[in-house]
Amino acid sequence: MMPGDGRPGPGPGRFARWAVALSPRRKWALFGSWFALDAVLALAPPVYWAAGDPRLQGGFPFSVGYFIVLGAHISAGVIALYGVEAARGEID
Repeated sequence: MMPGDGRPGPGPGRFARWAVALSPRRKWALFGSWFALDAVLALAPPVYWAAGDPRLQGGFPFSVGYFIVLGAHISAGVIALYGVEAARGEID
């Protein structure tokens, strides 16, 4: 497949160019920080205590919303790392 031939696939998009230009050290620092933040937010008891407020936010318990948002953030990190590694050709 040639870039720009109209077929879907990893073309020379901005994300692909950025991912290929990303050094391995910087990739580890970026995604390591992302997943370290996820681990702290998911495992830190004070955050759980703060999220355990039984009050409702728009009819929805805050703690449930917290875990949905945290799950979305973790999922976004995994998807972004997959996209970077696919653009770099590092997927086995």
